[in-house]
Amino acid sequence: MKKRFFGLTMFLSASLISGATVGASSLSAHQHSHEKSGTQIESIPKANHFEDLTEKVEIEKTTKTKILNEQGDVIGAKTFKQNVNSGNIRIKEDAGKQRVSVLAVADEQYRKKHSDWQTRIVEIIEQADMMFNRDHDIDFVVESVAPWVSSGSSSSDILWYMADTFKNENYQFVIGFTANENYEAGGVAYKYNYKPNGPAFSTVFDMGTKNAAKATTHELTHNLGVGHDPQGSGIQCIMNYDYAYKVDVWDDDHNGEIERNKEWYQ
Repeated sequence: MKKRFFGLTMFLSASLISGATVGASSLSAHQHSHEKSGTQIESIPKANHFEDLTEKVEIEKTTKTKILNEQGDVIGAKTFKQNVNSGNIRIKEDAGKQRVSVLAVADEQYRKKHSDWQTRIVEIIEQADMMFNRDHDIDFVVESVAPWVSSGSSSSDILWYMADTFKNENYQFVIGFTANENYEAGGVAYKYNYKPNGPAFSTVFDMGTKNAAKATTHELTHNLGVGHDPQGSGIQCIMNYDYAYKVDVWDDDHNGEIERNKEWYQ
């Protein structure tokens, strides 16, 4: 049996994810009372070392990203310019024709470590969506970045409280980046079995931009309803813990699931 949060599937209420108000009781109490929804928490272990990207991140389309304060007010903007074209062998001519909106947030611990946190988390997501652009024509567009106060005694707690904080935001995905010492996973996300009623949520630990991008791809794949490959199976897929930080491919079954479920976010 795998250790908790690194393979144990936990069920949460659809009402929690779509925004029902909940008291400050423990996450396990929430889980026990809402096991029928079918929405699961899935995770990836931490990488065994910290590693940043060394090459320039590919940006498929120029995007002006809003900078928000903790109240959600716009206080500025950053422009991230396209630096690839359809001639790039990794970017098809029609890549990214399905654009999905993202709010990227960073907690106080992450912001304290990285003064360039706004650029850093946008570049992580741009790197993370390379596979989605290449194989499924999905482009994750960071429309806004914002600070976030992480709370909780475990990775799944931190995910749940982030989802509760941003449940009413008008984005298709909310991705949280954390350096909270209570976060014991590399990343944690909701695996939906249906179109979520509101944003899809995931969180990723600070392991360097290269590792965080792999973990972000893994967690966004869970948001699209995809589970894990068995460890020890030899399946070289980013959804197999044995290869999650090493490869940039999905297996055929997972590609089929992503292709079917991407309509949730159209």
